[in-house]
Amino acid sequence: MTAQDKRARKKQHRDEIRAAQEAELKRRRNIRLLVLVGLIVALVVGAIAFGAEDEGDPEPKADQQEEKAEAACGAEAPPEANPRQYDEPPGKVTEEGVDYSATIHTSCGDIVIDLLEDKAPENVNNFVFLAQEGYYDGLIWHRVESDSVIQAGDPNGQNGVPPDGPGYTIPDELPEKSNEYVYGVVGMANAGKNSAGSQFFIVTRKQGPAGYQPFYSIFAEVVEGETEATEEEIGCKSPGEAGIPTLDAIGCQPTDQGAATAAEAVKPIVPIYIESIEIHEG
Repeated sequence: MTAQDKRARKKQHRDEIRAAQEAELKRRRNIRLLVLVGLIVALVVGAIAFGAEDEGDPEPKADQQEEKAEAACGAEAPPEANPRQYDEPPGKVTEEGVDYSATIHTSCGDIVIDLLEDKAPENVNNFVFLAQEGYYDGLIWHRVESDSVIQAGDPNGQNGVPPDGPGYTIPDELPEKSNEYVYGVVGMANAGKNSAGSQFFIVTRKQGPAGYQPFYSIFAEVVEGETEATEEEIGCKSPGEAGIPTLDAIGCQPTDQGAATAAEAVKPIVPIYIESIEIHEG
């Protein structure tokens, strides 16, 4: 190998070392740049998060707070109703020989009813099933007629606008005489023979029977009804003699009697809700 070849090889070796050094230097610069960018991003994100948290600390102003929906008798509206539709009537959920009752929690107080399982077993079974399913929770009393009747159980609160029931119907278990529809009686509303589903009514007429023909199953009767609402919160006074406080508080609520339809004319101006229904055994 000549001296010239040796010099060429040494130069090539030096060039390779220099190239490797430059590559390593470039790699380190890139790492430092990435670290710096990461730190900047972290600082920016942290500042935004801190600012957001800081902004959320103060209490919202009174006019910015969410207004709670109004209900009758000074109450607040319960969670929105979500009654489902069923493909067929329920199976047997009540037991033979068991005495059933229910507490209907409403905007204006509680209503305790004794379920007449011996008189109307199919209708009691249906009511117990729907109550235990939470079907009635959040529904309104869509019909209030002073000193006459109150009615609930329509899934959309608009009587005559489908759906008006749970998607199925149950058979009638009718009383023998019309004079059985007296104050505190609980019956199933219907649109004809064997067409009842979820809507029920309570007679609030205090002087004599309500005057209905025996076309509606009677499945319960009110035995108690206490309200914690004050006279000012109730805002009205039921006519007639003293009765069951909660029935009277619901029954005297004003409706829009000048409404365009009969259904709207008996619908309370301020909603009265069924908050929930508890079923009791024994």
